Amino acid sequence: MVKDSTDRFPEGSTLHACGPDGRAELARYWTEATYPARALIVGEDETDDDVFFILSGRARAATYADSGREVLMSDMPAGDAFGIFAAIDGQPRSTNVIAVEDVRIARMSAANFNKVLYSHRGVTRAFILYLVDRIRHLSTRMTAVTTQDAGHRLVAELLRLAEAGMTGDDTARIEPLPTQQEFATLLFSQREAIGRDMSKLKDAGLIERTGRSLLIKSVSGLKAWLDRG
Repeated sequence: MVKDSTDRFPEGSTLHACGPDGRAELARYWTEATYPARALIVGEDETDDDVFFILSGRARAATYADSGREVLMSDMPAGDAFGIFAAIDGQPRSTNVIAVEDVRIARMSAANFNKVLYSHRGVTRAFILYLVDRIRHLSTRMTAVTTQDAGHRLVAELLRLAEAGMTGDDTARIEPLPTQQEFATLLFSQREAIGRDMSKLKDAGLIERTGRSLLIKSVSGLKAWLDRG
């Protein structure tokens, strides 16, 4: 069983929302495994229905369009879960999940997951919030793609990432920073366009990049940039 700590998983993550009792109940039924960076954890169209929890590291959900272009769905940090849809409706997997870095994964059968889901109120609420968050996220992305240009989609994504990295009243640090290609895939843009837009934000004094870390020097300034339309 995983030794629990309220500090173990980020606030707002699914495992954090389950609470200590809920996490302990889930851990009764799961087994753990480690996957190296770039390893495929689950594949699109697979028919197993196990549920997975990220105990440490980071994974990525992605699929491919008919053209062969990768469509990045989301990056998932420690505390997140995936495989929930298949466990509930029994349908094949809808995305690939790949380890971005070395990750430690907990895995449990759909039968055991549903047993806990329907018997533990804390876990039930955590996964209702999980599903609502996914719906909101997809709705926001759809709205952004249809109403904003790529530059404004980039700023909106930087602000979203900044929420978890606030370092002061008006500053934030994003670490690790997605690559320009990762931003391009996520935002339905081009790597060159992402590079140009990042340079504009740097020249405006709003961001400063160091390696895989990005300092947002003025969150309010970035919001004002977005609001200019």
